[in-house]
Amino acid sequence: MSNQEIKIATKDDIEKLIPVFRELRPHRNERQLQQLLSAAFMEGYKVAYIGDGELAFSILGFRIITFIFSGKTLKIDDLATLASHRNNGYAGKLFQWIKHYAKKESCDHLNLDSGFHRHDAYKFYLNQGLHVESLHFGRKVVDL
Repeated sequence: MSNQEIKIATKDDIEKLIPVFRELRPHRNERQLQQLLSAAFMEGYKVAYIGDGELAFSILGFRIITFIFSGKTLKIDDLATLASHRNNGYAGKLFQWIKHYAKKESCDHLNLDSGFHRHDAYKFYLNQGLHVESLHFGRKVVDL
């Protein structure tokens, strides 16, 4: 696979995805990520990635869900590039690809949540044509 080709990961690709997910989700260890990715894949989660045969350099994790408020929605859960591979345009290429994918899948809406501390990500999302539409609220169930 060339460094620019976008591929959809399967369960067999989880090992090559782990390093970029570890950078994005440092609170998760490798074992947790393997378990969570396996479970998410079974629930319809997909990961588009750019990389080589050994390693994903950049990932975009997503799922399609129907919400009452937005209809058929492509929900981006994860978007990250390994620090060692940034500034190669991978995230932009993945984002252009996902916009076309959402259209191809006849989605009504595309959305994502981003942590308040990710200021560079906000600029990127706005430059990709997204708007700030809402705030996301949540809490761990064990803390309720």
